[in-house]
Amino acid sequence: MKSITPEMTAMNPVTAITFILSGFWLMGFRESKQIPGFTKLIIAAAIFLIGTLHSLAYLLHIDWIRFDHFLFKNKIESSSINAHMAPITAVLFTLCGFNMISIEANKKWILKLRAFFSIVIFILSYTSILGYVYGRDSAYRVEGISTIALSTAILFLLLSTGLFLTNIKTGTPQLFASLLEGSTLLRRSTFLILFLPPFLGYLRLKGENLGLYNTEMGTELFTIALTIIAFILIYTYANLLNKKQKASIALEKKLSESERKFRELVSSLKEGVGSIDYEGRLIYCNQSYCNILGYTEKELIGQVVVDMIIPIERRKEFYERLERRKKGISENYQTEIIRKDGEKIIIDIKSNSLMDEHGSRVAYVVSINDITEEIRQLEDIKAFSSSAAHDLNNPINKIMTVVDLVDPSTLDEENREFLYMVKSTVQNMKMLTQDLLTFSRLGKQPLEKADVDLQVLVAEVIKQQQPLDFKGTIQLHNLPNAYGNEAALKQLFNNLLSNAFKYSSKKDKPEIEIGSYQKEHQTYYYVKDNGVGLNEDQMKTLFTPFKRYHSKFEGNGLGLAIVKRIVDKHGGTIFAESDTDKGLTFHFTLSHN
Repeated sequence: MKSITPEMTAMNPVTAITFILSGFWLMGFRESKQIPGFTKLIIAAAIFLIGTLHSLAYLLHIDWIRFDHFLFKNKIESSSINAHMAPITAVLFTLCGFNMISIEANKKWILKLRAFFSIVIFILSYTSILGYVYGRDSAYRVEGISTIALSTAILFLLLSTGLFLTNIKTGTPQLFASLLEGSTLLRRSTFLILFLPPFLGYLRLKGENLGLYNTEMGTELFTIALTIIAFILIYTYANLLNKKQKASIALEKKLSESERKFRELVSSLKEGVGSIDYEGRLIYCNQSYCNILGYTEKELIGQVVVDMIIPIERRKEFYERLERRKKGISENYQTEIIRKDGEKIIIDIKSNSLMDEHGSRVAYVVSINDITEEIRQLEDIKAFSSSAAHDLNNPINKIMTVVDLVDPSTLDEENREFLYMVKSTVQNMKMLTQDLLTFSRLGKQPLEKADVDLQVLVAEVIKQQQPLDFKGTIQLHNLPNAYGNEAALKQLFNNLLSNAFKYSSKKDKPEIEIGSYQKEHQTYYYVKDNGVGLNEDQMKTLFTPFKRYHSKFEGNGLGLAIVKRIVDKHGGTIFAESDTDKGLTFHFTLSHN
């Protein structure tokens, strides 16, 4: 394959070897993990060196620096014409070598120079091929010295295309490789421009040489054919663009309709819904959001809503919440705000991250509800509970004192049983009043928070709560510190572990586990037991005050309600997992510092 026909110039053997190296380099670029970068650099340097030395040999008339002068001297000298590597071939290999050596460059001027050299290689090889097609020696021959072979020109055409496509970071290669419509048109039209006019020109010359028509007639036929084909191509592409545009318009209409329905749905919600960017500015809101805050949509959009509804002394807390939301931490909390008309209301807020198509957080969605009336009613109940607990505490203490004064040894067996029954009932009443007071205080008082060493705190609680006759296993895993109120957190673990010991006490081998894990940039704590567990219906009302599920175990139904309130006061969430007779696991989060 060194020559297309015996009469044509054959490819120089060093040229063939250099093309093999070039092909190997292109394979290395595509399969970068298969071929080391150093190997590719050596190949590129060799190609550059071969091209440069042969170019200098022509310029300086020095044969001894040619590779083909040593490797294939006899073959070349026995040829009827000068069979050394053609000067244009040498120059093109120099440009190819530069392109390969500078593949890792990031400077714009080098990238542009690489693209320019690729185009130069393509144009020179393309011109040489046309010279063969039209029989014009000047396109591929330099008088008195070797001619570039047709096979060499074709391979340079392919090699330049490959090098061009290794450089799609900027400039013309980037435009050519893009997926946009303009680039698609460029790629399609380039192929036709390169091959159609030469083919028509060849037919024109062939007709003239056969005497079918004269030069003027040939020119006219060439122009007519090129015009018709160009019109057909433009018509076809215009029709294709119209179809795409119609499909795009139809899709936009569907999206617009879908967006309209979505906005109507969100607008009809009683719940206020808004989207806020990570600078704190409102992007979108529904009418209920405006109604709850007392502002119009025009007054809210683009504004930092926190600055409008939160007093300045409390804003720091909300800016800290904004930082947590940037990390993807969802929140559910209640707070007091000031409406536009000056009225103070309490709203329940839920927030979640809003992702773009690449999975990056771009904003967050909040939903708000006005719960002022519900909170006021609950406060009334709390006030009543606190008052009742206080009022009951004094008579209970008096009864306890009287009971303690009675000496059981002075009573007969029946009266002793009555005494123990009274004492047990009074103790249960005292525990109930204490839990009522705790439950009430948690609703009223703000908690002072600090960094709490949960590992030490839980270890102390286990010592206090563990029954003397406990024969099971307790696993306390690593617990990271939490930001919260130490007394409240101790109460929380007291209640959870008290339940765990109580409800697993009927098992032959009670198992209790306390630990933590990370999920979605949030620390979750858990307390797990293998006790009696709960069914699906019971789980729905697990944290309801005064709700009890097992009559075989003592309790007043306030323990888990207190746990839920403590978690809420810490800005966290709590949920439970259970299977009947397989135990219960509580998972909960606490606020960050």
